[in-house]
Amino acid sequence: MTVDYEAAFKHMPGAVALLSPELVILDVSNGYLDAAGRGPEKMIGRHILEAFPENPIDPDDTGPRDLRASLETVLATGEPDFLNPTRYDVEDAAHPGEFEQRYWAVANMPVCTSDGSVCMIIHMAQEVTPLVHQVDASNC
Repeated sequence: MTVDYEAAFKHMPGAVALLSPELVILDVSNGYLDAAGRGPEKMIGRHILEAFPENPIDPDDTGPRDLRASLETVLATGEPDFLNPTRYDVEDAAHPGEFEQRYWAVANMPVCTSDGSVCMIIHMAQEVTPLVHQVDASNC
């Protein structure tokens, strides 16, 4: 039996993207499309921080900087890197220029060549906004 890895990737549970070492989005799972709320044409072929820019009106949104640091760690070390729930506001696809506050748990995993260099990064993001709000509410 031949395994269709592309079909398996597209149907993986959760939000998964494949990034180049230059942090360009190479492909995304269906779950990533759902989480992002936009089509692949808005992401594939673009730098991840271009596809998901920082919220220009909120200097407290450190998500893009945290994500860049995590991805750079993976590239430098060839080891996985994980972000604790991190705020990363997402532009509303229906209202360009407007951002929604969201929180994400992120795992960045290297795919290495035989010489150990990183040829891709598996970027997995799980939205945890409801959990963060639940914890915040219980601490009041």
